[in-house]
Amino acid sequence: MATYNISLADLRQDIAGVIPAGLVLSWNEQDKTSARHEQLLAPFRTRGTLVSTDSAGLSTLSQRYTLAQVLKLVSEPKEVLHSYGTAIGGEAIGIWAADNSQMFFAEAIAPSRVVMQMLAAQARVKALRVQVGIGIHACECYKVGGGLFGAGADFIEEIAEDATSGGEIVLSEAILEHLTGPVRDAARVREDLHEAGSLWSLMGYPGHVDAVEGDNPHYPTPFDAAFFQRLRLASLEELGNEAFPEYRKNRTVAFVKVSHGAHEFLLDSFTDMSLIHLAVRRIASSHGADVVKSNGSLAIVLFEEGREAFAFARDIIEENRALGFNAHVGLAHGEVYLFPLANGEREIAGHPVNVASKLAEDSGLEGVLVESSVGLGALAQQGEPFRLTLSKVELTGHRFPV
Repeated sequence: MATYNISLADLRQDIAGVIPAGLVLSWNEQDKTSARHEQLLAPFRTRGTLVSTDSAGLSTLSQRYTLAQVLKLVSEPKEVLHSYGTAIGGEAIGIWAADNSQMFFAEAIAPSRVVMQMLAAQARVKALRVQVGIGIHACECYKVGGGLFGAGADFIEEIAEDATSGGEIVLSEAILEHLTGPVRDAARVREDLHEAGSLWSLMGYPGHVDAVEGDNPHYPTPFDAAFFQRLRLASLEELGNEAFPEYRKNRTVAFVKVSHGAHEFLLDSFTDMSLIHLAVRRIASSHGADVVKSNGSLAIVLFEEGREAFAFARDIIEENRALGFNAHVGLAHGEVYLFPLANGEREIAGHPVNVASKLAEDSGLEGVLVESSVGLGALAQQGEPFRLTLSKVELTGHRFPV
């Protein structure tokens, strides 16, 4: 493979993703002490209630409906969640891409009010085709580069994604202690999650909910305003007959997921993320690739054809290994939509993105996983065939150890 020589020195010239370059450089240029860590992060520290959500059954939906129809179905519950969250002062965090969302409620907003709003939102979402699971936690965290960081933020995001079912709200102990009366009585211990901590479930709450409905469905969308307006106004049937050629591309998608070890200091994790982001940008450039997203933990990179995507995937795994990180890459090919955003960035949606992400994040297999939609020619014969069922979707292709 080529030698890329990725180092923090490159942060002086390159963009460091969502993490401010100056913050990472300041941390690494002097002795790393607890006092300095607290000093550097003090401007970003905040405390409040975090709400993370995850939709159920996105992979299955992608097989039954067109891409535009799936985007509408997934958007509808997000509109409800945003309306109820912002009605009491909640702040949407990041771009609500794929089937996830995240909101932050300042400490002055009572956690019990947040729970009531989410109970009301779940009651509304129940009438929609796509259901969501919600996790709620109160903690101290750090707002950096438009995202939330820290152990508490990571914890509730993982709970929402991995341990909630459609229609459910999972509460941490820090939230339960603020609840009283019928809502507290309705919470049931999630015994199956005892290793993750003390967690309670609210499901199908039958009591009275005192909530404010809100009137702002305009969550931070992963597409432009014109497309969002079309999603909201058009019926599901109408969207099934629209091609949206201005957004549609046929590409090979490389989904990169990089794991790095736990650190005592959050700024050391930020350092890892900056190095990973630099590696993605540098290696993608050498392969003439189009980087749609790179945040130091995951990346979505597009290619015209499969062999170049495979070469990139091999290089990104080897370079991350040299940096001390473990990268997984899934490749899939097909129709995607590319959306320009108001801030100059772009977002992407499509079945190949979902497939590639499942292979990289959920397969449990090492190396490059190339789904059968990707054309590799004779190169495919050098891989090991696989057949996996992930999120009720059967995937086949070849695995290439690296």
